[in-house]
Parts: sequence; structure tokens; C-alpha cells
Amino acid sequence: MVTAYDVAAQAGVSVGTVSRYLTGNGYVSEAARQRIAAAVAELGYIQNRAAASLTTKKTGLLGFVVSQLSNPFTAEVAAALGDEARADGYGVVISDSNGDPDLAIQAITLLRSHDVDGLIVTPPESPAYNDALLAAARSIPVVGIGLRTNPMVTDLVSGDTRGGARLAMSHLLALGHSRIAYVGGSNMASGRFEGYRDSLTESGIEINADLISLGTMDREAGFNAVQRFLTQPAPVTAVFAANDALALGVLQGAHRLGVRVPQQLSVIGYDNVDMAVHAIPPLTTVAQNMVGMGRAAIRLLMDRLSGAAPAGEPRQVVLESTLVIRESCAEPAGQ
Repeated sequence: MVTAYDVAAQAGVSVGTVSRYLTGNGYVSEAARQRIAAAVAELGYIQNRAAASLTTKKTGLLGFVVSQLSNPFTAEVAAALGDEARADGYGVVISDSNGDPDLAIQAITLLRSHDVDGLIVTPPESPAYNDALLAAARSIPVVGIGLRTNPMVTDLVSGDTRGGARLAMSHLLALGHSRIAYVGGSNMASGRFEGYRDSLTESGIEINADLISLGTMDREAGFNAVQRFLTQPAPVTAVFAANDALALGVLQGAHRLGVRVPQQLSVIGYDNVDMAVHAIPPLTTVAQNMVGMGRAAIRLLMDRLSGAAPAGEPRQVVLESTLVIRESCAEPAGQ
């Protein structure tokens, strides 16, 4: 295995000079930099980050605990987050909890045991998960994406989900819908449910528990929920789904029952993932700035790691949501 001593011998400099070059700590002349860079390339040297961390106290790794990597929203955030981290010289280790708070806690424990320099976390939420995040935040920076600790001791990046849900509901209500179902997560997306509930209440429409489905936030859950909604004595005329994966499942379930969208059922999603525009029909949805979320989370962590952020003052970045109108919504049949 090629070592720093080999690089030093090849470049004709001391090991200390190589160390300063690799860590960025201390002066190295431009001529020495060029010789070291050439030696690194010629020998194929790769720095042992574990050994380097003993000196720098940093591993160059960040942990990202996600609720469901198969969710297109999560994948797009992860891509943006990874790009931003690489620009700062960091790598990202992703752990998928599959919506299970206990698995999320295990992921945090494992990542901390590998001395990641910071954590970025997403829902699901649970009291035990909250406690694990509070414990982690005592030793390393933690940023939540759509996840607020209680008490709030971590930085937070979020979309205006409650406002975004109200945009979706306002669109459906303006089209004349009153029997609107909601499908969302049992321990996620609470802001979206609040926006749904508040919009109905303000419009004088009674909340009907039979029109609410809370469970997992994947395509299968949307498929199953719409099967129930559409086989009730008074079928729904519209469905607001808490993410696009659910909405795509709703479209599939409606098709299975022979219900046409939007002629017989309007469907609106949330997130505006890439596949939303390719749905049949193209999906009306609330767009979140997923690239902005990934970038903002890294910037908050970098500020903490560099000491640029004030200690003990959690910060919050809220990104605006917008409604993207496509072809999956129309007036209720008969209007």
C-alpha cells in the first residue's frame, strides 16, 4: 500500500510537508505542491481518512438518515445534497429507515459510531427518535429536513407544507369539489394534513374520517386508499395525496376501477418529482424546492462545522411551495 512516506520520497519533500499539503494546515510552497500532486497521481496514493481524522478530528463524512430512499422526493434531495457536500470536500453516507423510527435510531447510532462529522435527518417522528436526535446534537451538528426536534436544538430545512397544502385544496375547492379525500402518512407530513383540514373547515365542509387514509407514503398505499374511497356509497370526487408517490398510486388504483381522471376523479399530489409530468394524465402537484433543500442542509452543516454559525441558536430555512397545474384535476362530473 502506498503511504505518505512514499509520496514524500517521490516528491523530494519531507513527510511533514506532505501532511500539510493533504490536510491544508500550514504553508506549502507552490513548487512543493506541484511535486506532491504529481507524486500522488503517479503513485495512485489515497489518503487514509481514518488515520487523518486522528489529527484533524474530522472524518470528512456526513450521515443522511432517510425515511424511504425509494421515494423520488428523497432521491432528488439526496442527489442535491451529495453534489453540495462534494463541493466542500465531504462524502455522504445514506441510511434508509424505511419509515421505521426504530431503524432510524439504529442508523443514527451506527453513523455516530463511525464518527461522522454531522447528521442530516428526515422523518418519521417518534418520542424515542426525538431523544436520539437530542443526544446526537450534543456532540455533532444535526440538521432536520422536515423534522423538528422538541425542544428545537437542531437546524431545520423545510418547505411551507401547510401553505402548500392550502394551495392544493384551494385549487380543488375552486373547481367545485367538496367531497375531497386525503391520503398521507401516519407519522409524517403533518403540515399537509393540517392544511387539508383547515381548508375544509374554513369552507364550511365537515371533516369526514371515512375520507382520510393515514399509513405509509408509497404508491401501494395510494392504490389501496383510492380503492376504498371509490367504493363507498358516496364516492369521492377528488383526492389530495401528501406526496407524488401516493398520488401515482391513486392514479393507478382509479384506472384499475375504470374511473377516469380527471373526468370522474381529480387527483393532486405533492413534491413535483420528475415522474409527475410523465404520469397519465400529467399530475397536478405542489412543487417543493428539493434541490434547494439539499443545498440548504449542507450549508447549515458547513456553517456549524466551520464555527460560522452562532452556538446554541437553532436556525430555520423555509422554502416556498408553488402549485403546478397539469391535467389531473377538473370540475366534478355534472357541474
